[in-house]
Amino acid sequence: MSSDNPHDYTKSEKPDISQLEVGHPRPTASIRHVKPKIGNPTPLGLSAFALSVMITAFYNCQAFGISLPNVAVGVALFTGGVVQFAAGMWEFRVGNTFGGTGFSAFGGFWASYAALYISGFGIESAYSAEKVMYDNALGVYCLAWTIFTFIFTLACIRTNMGVLSAFVFLTGVFISLTLFHFTRVIAFQTIAGVLGIITSLIVWYCFAAVLLTPDLSPISLPLWDLSQPSS
Repeated sequence: MSSDNPHDYTKSEKPDISQLEVGHPRPTASIRHVKPKIGNPTPLGLSAFALSVMITAFYNCQAFGISLPNVAVGVALFTGGVVQFAAGMWEFRVGNTFGGTGFSAFGGFWASYAALYISGFGIESAYSAEKVMYDNALGVYCLAWTIFTFIFTLACIRTNMGVLSAFVFLTGVFISLTLFHFTRVIAFQTIAGVLGIITSLIVWYCFAAVLLTPDLSPISLPLWDLSQPSS
C-alpha cells in the first residue's frame, strides 16, 4: 500500500526491475534520505534551571519555616542535573555553544550540589568533626562557581536583556553564598535566597518568551535583543 505522507522517511524510489535486461548490471536504488527536524532544547534547559533555582532559593530564605533543604535533593539531581545536562547536549547538537556550555555545566553543578546531601557520598560526614573546615570547603566550592558565573555574565552582554539580567543576579547569588560559608552570617544566606528568587523569576520569563512561539500561542514576550549589527 502506497503512502502519500511527505514525511514518510521509509519511502524509497526503486527502479523497475522488470525493465532490466539479462547480463546488464543492476543500477543502485535511489533512496531519498530526509533529515529529521530537531526541536529547540532551550525551553527545557531554562525550565529545569528556573525550577531548581526557585526551590533552593526559598529554602535559603527559610521561607514557610523550612530550614532543611533535603527535599531539593531529588530536584537538584534529576531536574537540575540530568534534565539540564541533557538539554545542554542537545544545544551542542544544534550548534549553540553558549547554551550547550551553560546548561551542561550547571547540570553538573546541580548534580554535585545534590551529592552534598546524599549520605552515600560521605561528603558531609567526612567533616563531622571539622564544621569550620566544611564551611570553608563549601565557600571555596561557591567561589569557583562565582568565577564561572561571572565569566558567563560577560558572555551574555550581547545576547538579550533577559539572559543578561538572570546571570547578573545569579552571580550575586553565588557571591552571597560564598560570603555566607566563609563568615557564617545568616544575612548573606537570606540575601542569596532573595536574589535566587529574583533570578528564577527572570529565567521563568525567558522560558515563557522562548516557548511561546507564534505556532503555539498568540502571546509573545520580548527579550530585548542586545546584539550589535556588524559594521
